[in-house]
Amino acid sequence: MYRKLIFLTGLCTIMIALACEKQTLMGSPEAESLQLEALRQEVDSLAAQYSCADVEQWRFTAIGEKACGGPAGFIAYSTQMDTTAFLIKVATYTELQKEYNRKWDVVSDCMLLLPPDRIICEGGKPKLVWDEPVTEEQ
Repeated sequence: MYRKLIFLTGLCTIMIALACEKQTLMGSPEAESLQLEALRQEVDSLAAQYSCADVEQWRFTAIGEKACGGPAGFIAYSTQMDTTAFLIKVATYTELQKEYNRKWDVVSDCMLLLPPDRIICEGGKPKLVWDEPVTEEQ
């Protein structure tokens, strides 16, 4: 029950944040792109505040949206942070990038990005790892 309440609260917060962000994202593609970049830097900065020593304290999520659909990338985050607020900020960024792509007819490659297989800690920072696919010899 408590998880449902947290989820609904987070969802409402996303909707409010998106409504507020929509009002500020007006103007030229360059100005809106700068606003998106600033929001992405904020997200990256929040994630970078935590040192990676125990990989069990790290998760990842999709971030951004390509013009053809699908995530633009993935970002690692620590479970020690306020994950609800962080994921709301990521969702806001993703929705705004989706709107930007639609509004300005952005073109991108349509290559599907697969999620990473795991996270490792390297030099105190999380690193997303994609394992090489196993190929069968015919």
